[in-house]
Amino acid sequence: MGPWLVEVTDRPSLEVWLGGGPPDRAGGTVMFVRGDEPLIRGFLPNALDAAKFEKDRVVVWVKNPVLFIEGEERELFGEGDEILAAVLGPAGAVGGWVTPDRVRVQDAAFAFAEAEEFCA
Repeated sequence: MGPWLVEVTDRPSLEVWLGGGPPDRAGGTVMFVRGDEPLIRGFLPNALDAAKFEKDRVVVWVKNPVLFIEGEERELFGEGDEILAAVLGPAGAVGGWVTPDRVRVQDAAFAFAEAEEFCA
């Protein structure tokens, strides 16, 4: 899928990214995108374009949110389904989000930048 997009299909792969990524990608910024609806598929190219703006950014696509264990999904995305994507900064804290009304490249870039600035 390329260096900017990783599709996780099992729990061990997700755990690697929740921990900041594999050793060769550690210290980067990780955007988790959950679901496989048309809105998500339309947003992914914008997220990828935003990831390419800076070094060490990656988009992790979790098509099946069942891969999250109890509490993880809420910790990343909050309550409900209003958040499409959550961004972990280099220090591992959530610092940026994308909502259904803000799915442009600029919105994804802003979410990445927020996590990089406030969670470094």
